[in-house]
Amino acid sequence: MTERNGNQEKSFGLPPSWCSSLCRNSMNEICVENCAIKRDTSAFEPKPNLKLEDMPRFPLNQSTSMTKEEKFTAVTIYLAKVVDHLNGNQEGAQQLVFPRSSGTVRIDKAIVEIASSLQDLKNSKENE
Repeated sequence: MTERNGNQEKSFGLPPSWCSSLCRNSMNEICVENCAIKRDTSAFEPKPNLKLEDMPRFPLNQSTSMTKEEKFTAVTIYLAKVVDHLNGNQEGAQQLVFPRSSGTVRIDKAIVEIASSLQDLKNSKENE
């Protein structure tokens, strides 16, 4: 008896192009067997020493097909790199960490934390 492929669970997936150019886990086991299938960016880790000049254009044309977790991750990584670039702070830029414990992202809480970090950074620059 043969099984139909329609009854089988998807076993792997390819990451979106914007993600594969930014994530150090791109195309590895955790990516293609979990993160790319769920499209929750749970295994997203920025590539080490990633600079704004090395990043592709912001994926605006792909944003309509992105999940809210993918949108949040894309906006966060690009925003962080743009702010670092504008501050001339690329070499000592803080490493972005995306925790894997939760598949869902509280966007309102994350935005408040980012705004707070940006305000602290602005205040420290003004005090120099």
